Amino acid sequence: MLGSTIDICNHTFLPRFVGSKSVIVDLGANHGDFSQAMMEKFKCKVVAVEPVKALYDEIQSNQEIQRYALLNLLPIAVGGTNGTIEINVYDGRCASVLGAIRAEEGQSTQKVEMVTLAELRKRTGVGQIDLLKMDIEGAEIDLLNGCSDEELQSVMQMTVEFHEFLYPEQAEPVARIIARMRVLGFWVMPFSLDTTNVLFVNKKTGVGAGEFAVLRTFVRYGKGIVRRARKTFGKNT
Repeated sequence: MLGSTIDICNHTFLPRFVGSKSVIVDLGANHGDFSQAMMEKFKCKVVAVEPVKALYDEIQSNQEIQRYALLNLLPIAVGGTNGTIEINVYDGRCASVLGAIRAEEGQSTQKVEMVTLAELRKRTGVGQIDLLKMDIEGAEIDLLNGCSDEELQSVMQMTVEFHEFLYPEQAEPVARIIARMRVLGFWVMPFSLDTTNVLFVNKKTGVGAGEFAVLRTFVRYGKGIVRRARKTFGKNT
């Protein structure tokens, strides 16, 4: 249905471009909720990465997730370069390759392998990505800057949580990425007041200016009204 969106784990996308033959890439799988929801709803293949060992092990032992036999899970990070990096594992928030935001913030470190998106696709045999979900705690800047134009243009939809709300210095790089994506032929649709839920839709999908206008106005602001109502009156609103 034109103008129809779906929200899974605070990532909004257009469901009509996802089906059983689709390939989904989940960067920053965390507890596996997004991957599991995609497999349940669309019966599609999911390539997921989760570098934090405790979270990776949790997904591996989750029989509800594994019973679909559609998940290719890798214990690596994806970013701007190939190599080994130290990831910071924080007590009160998600792990990140970036530093602490408060001096007293408790953290430990884990050495993990990092690969580029191109290398991930090479290892997994992924060609066209029908939906790329990205929630990698600040590493999205280097990842996207490291992608060629052609690589990005082979992604049909991309739902990204940017992290300038934690790292304000990323505001300018985020703005440059958004400008680049527009030049490369993507509609840019923020579904949050900040950049924590931004959808990029490739114009190759056939989404036109009329539908984009609807999504940018009625759908986006309608969702915002619903979110605020739920906060005010309760989740059953």
